[in-house]
Amino acid sequence: MRQVRAKNSSTYVWGFIQLNRSRMMIFATLFIMATMLLAINIKPYASFGLVMIPLSYVLGWYAYKSYVVWSSGPKGEEMVLESLKELGDDYVLLKNVVIPPNSGDTDYIVVGPTGIFVIETKNVGGVVVCNGDKWSRYKVGRYGSKYALEIGNPSRQAKRSAKALKDFILKNKRGIFGSRAPHIWVYSILTFTNRNVSLNLTNPTIDVLPVGEINGFILRQKDIRLAKKVVDNIADAIAKHSAR
Repeated sequence: MRQVRAKNSSTYVWGFIQLNRSRMMIFATLFIMATMLLAINIKPYASFGLVMIPLSYVLGWYAYKSYVVWSSGPKGEEMVLESLKELGDDYVLLKNVVIPPNSGDTDYIVVGPTGIFVIETKNVGGVVVCNGDKWSRYKVGRYGSKYALEIGNPSRQAKRSAKALKDFILKNKRGIFGSRAPHIWVYSILTFTNRNVSLNLTNPTIDVLPVGEINGFILRQKDIRLAKKVVDNIADAIAKHSAR
């Protein structure tokens, strides 16, 4: 597996990690200050401290939960990266690429003789339910009650990335193929990397695969056969575009 462009994580993700880390520090400082004001018991500072203690605690807790969610993403991506490295050198890997009109990163793009593949990763726990293009996630509490968790719509996210990539390739087909472009299809793959996730899938609209089955899926495809020069041209075009 050759890597044309690779980063530890996207600037977009690390920006949110740093933002929530800063928020945690700010709210922790406010909590300590509010506790000190309450302890000195001098009006009106004690009243201000009484209000700020629960407020700073709640805001700090939400900042911590958001920090955990955002920081778990890069860990999941690294698991996929280690697996993809086992593909041969006739495959090219691009990581954290933004293809307009998308604003977020595509976790992985793999280009090789068996085709073009978009891979999105989710490192979330709990029970994930999919029915076609509808997704939900929940966890079961200590006393058996369910509470909903954020999941978004990972299948639509992956399909948007695949369509944006296909449109980009067709837009640059002359430089990539040199002559008439063959029929191009971009495969969408979704993988969940958290060991504590339970999947309940009904008719998903994309391929949802365990990390260990992604390479086999890529190698089995026979719809098209891309020459090495075409593979390199596609990877180079994406890398140059994403570097702008």
